[in-house]
Amino acid sequence: MSNGFSRTTDGIEVVLGPLEATLLVELIGQIELLLEPPPVDDPLEAIVGLRAVAPPPPDDPAVARLLPDAYPDDPDAAADYRRRTSDDIREGKRAAARRVLATVPATGGRALLDDPAAQDWLITLNDLRLVLGTRLDITDDATADALYEIDSDDPRRPVIEVYLFLGDLQDQLVHALL
Repeated sequence: MSNGFSRTTDGIEVVLGPLEATLLVELIGQIELLLEPPPVDDPLEAIVGLRAVAPPPPDDPAVARLLPDAYPDDPDAAADYRRRTSDDIREGKRAAARRVLATVPATGGRALLDDPAAQDWLITLNDLRLVLGTRLDITDDATADALYEIDSDDPRRPVIEVYLFLGDLQDQLVHALL
C-alpha cells in the first residue's frame, strides 16, 4: 500500500505500491482517451486551432462533468464558449495527465514532485474522481457518505474502493501542499 504524499525539504514526495501505481497508470490512460477532442474536419480549423462551429456538448455524463457548460442558461453563449475553449481545456487536462503519468513510479516506489507537478497531480486526481463519481451517481454529500455503507458483495464495490483511494490520495496531497 502507499504511504501517499508528504512534504519533504526537497518537495512533495509520493510513495506508491506496485498495484496502486499500476492502477493509476491505467486510470490516467483512460482519462486521457476520454478527453480526446472530437475530430476537426476542416484543415484550416486544425491549423488555426479555432473551430468555426461549436462541438456539441459531451454525450458522456462524465465528460460533461469535466467540461461543464459555462452558460447553462444560455445555449448560444455556451456553444460559443465550447467553440473557443473546449479543445484547449481538454488538451490542458490531457497534458496534466501525461505529466502525472511521467512521474508515476511504474512499478511502485517513490517520486519527488515540484509544485507544478503537484498541481498536475491535483488536477488529474480531481478529474479521475469526477469521472468515477459521475459513474457512481454521486450527486451530493449524502450519496458520497453512503459509499461507506455499501455491502462488500455490491458489484460497485471495486469502483467505490478506487474512488475512495483517489480521494484519500487527493486529501494527502492537499495537506502536503499546505
